[in-house]
Amino acid sequence: MFKSLSYDIEEVLKLFKQKRILDLRGLSSRLTREAAIETDYAKAELGVIAYALHKIETKQHFVDNPKWARVKAQISTVLEGALFAAENNNKSLLIKKLKQIINEIESIDSDLGNFAQNIYEKAKVKQASLAYSIGLSIAQASELTGADKKEVQSYIGFTKMPDEETEAKTISSRIQELKKLLEVKK
Repeated sequence: MFKSLSYDIEEVLKLFKQKRILDLRGLSSRLTREAAIETDYAKAELGVIAYALHKIETKQHFVDNPKWARVKAQISTVLEGALFAAENNNKSLLIKKLKQIINEIESIDSDLGNFAQNIYEKAKVKQASLAYSIGLSIAQASELTGADKKEVQSYIGFTKMPDEETEAKTISSRIQELKKLLEVKK
């Protein structure tokens, strides 16, 4: 029904190497939507990683720094290892590789970043809010992406998301929306 995790990792790798920043952001949204529907934590993690890589690539002070070229090459190599793990259904190696990418992102952000809250944490909150927007509860969305629930609540409160609907969605309307999403992907 949805693309395989190995296909998705390959897409992240390709878009990241080609500096297709906007496509990387779009892919992160698709990954998060699919992860929310399937409760796929690895796909959710990949969606957060893709969004964080998108954000880093949009920041001039990162991409202009000579350290970024080394880190980008390292992340690409680890993504290739994650692809190998996914193709061979080695979940433990896959999780290990995704964690390595997260460590690389957090390390370069700590080294070159300008703000207290890092890019990876912001990416988790952003992707959790996306999962919330398609019908997951705040708790489910936070658990799926690993985001702090209070941060997600705060982020959603600052967006116009709560104002968009005048009445709360019922369970049946949420199920109908998810069914429509599934039909589109077939």
